[in-house]
Amino acid sequence: MIKRILGNLSGWAIAGLLGITIFAGMQARDYAMQLSVTESRLARAHDQVEILQEHQRWQREQMETLSAVLATRDKQLQRDNELVDMMRHTARQLERDDATTSDWAGQPVPDAVSSWVLDLPEDGDSTGARDAGSAAAPADATE
Repeated sequence: MIKRILGNLSGWAIAGLLGITIFAGMQARDYAMQLSVTESRLARAHDQVEILQEHQRWQREQMETLSAVLATRDKQLQRDNELVDMMRHTARQLERDDATTSDWAGQPVPDAVSSWVLDLPEDGDSTGARDAGSAAAPADATE
């Protein structure tokens, strides 16, 4: 009887071990597929990170270029404003010191020219309606 039980038991044990082995193989294949999917997602994420880093580098270069250009522009505007201020000062001195220039300066100015001149910023005044560089000549200066 014990022999029969052990004989039946070994058959069942082999079947059980075979079932466990098949189940473990299926689990291993499932885990391998999950690993493959995870690795491909990780590779895509790394590619996206590289793309984003390259884009950030490009944006940083663009910002540096724009900053350099704007700094150069600001310096040029400062020099131009200083030049305009110097010319205004010279014109005021000439008007004050020279009788002919004073007579000419005392003549009436056409309305279009007057409004254009008034739109120009005064001595470093950055709140003027327009920058001196963007002031357009009047359409009809002979009013």
